[in-house]
Amino acid sequence: MSFQAARPYAWSIALHLGVLLLLGVGASFTQPEVIQPMPIEAVVIDASVIEALALERRVSAQRSREVAERRERERRLREQQQQVEREQLQAEVAAQAASEREQRELAAAESRELAAKEARHKAEVEAERKAQAEAAVRRKAEAEAARKKSEAEAAAKRKTAADAKERAQREADLQARLADEERRAQAVSSGARAQYAALIQARIQRNWIRPASAKPGLKCTVKVTQIPGGEVVGASLGACNGDEAVKQSIISAVLRSSPLPAPPDPALFERNLVIEFVPED
Repeated sequence: MSFQAARPYAWSIALHLGVLLLLGVGASFTQPEVIQPMPIEAVVIDASVIEALALERRVSAQRSREVAERRERERRLREQQQQVEREQLQAEVAAQAASEREQRELAAAESRELAAKEARHKAEVEAERKAQAEAAVRRKAEAEAARKKSEAEAAAKRKTAADAKERAQREADLQARLADEERRAQAVSSGARAQYAALIQARIQRNWIRPASAKPGLKCTVKVTQIPGGEVVGASLGACNGDEAVKQSIISAVLRSSPLPAPPDPALFERNLVIEFVPED
């Protein structure tokens, strides 16, 4: 018989025993009365049943304690496992965060290194470009300086040569003028100049057409401009005692006399001549 099946009987027995105990205690404090016995319906339980029930209670309590202890152990084990899992998860999260942080730091370091390399490369390229530009400027300046120096030297040489040539020409011209003056002086002293003037005067007089208004004692100063070869390029009158018709006839005679006679000596040639026109009456 199990403990669950015997539980109603146990409660019934306990109730009856309690009632009997109360009745007995009450009888000890009161006067004895004649009490009519009441029929009591009881169930006789064997002592082995009570022992079995007690054993069953003890076993049940032991099982309950074991179950509670097992549940407590399982709870603690679960808590420990959960704690371990939380710690593992936290460790994994921390490791993942550390790994990500390390990767970020590594990426940042690589980015900084790449930026530094690019900056160095850019600086090197800029320095090279600047050096090349400065070298080009220096070469250009040196070439320009060399060109200017060469031009200055050439100009100096040309100027020196020109100065020397000009001095030589001036000296040659001076020598030629001196020679011409000497020849001219010699020609004048020899009477060649007077002969040359007489030739020109004779040529003009032969080409002069005497106007009716010309009076005896006519005397005019004639200014003649000629070029080498004797060609007359200009004629004018200075002092003259004739009228306008006479003056115009003399100018016409000069122009008709072109080209004038050549001088007996080239040294006697003069571009501008002053001739005294005195015709024979």
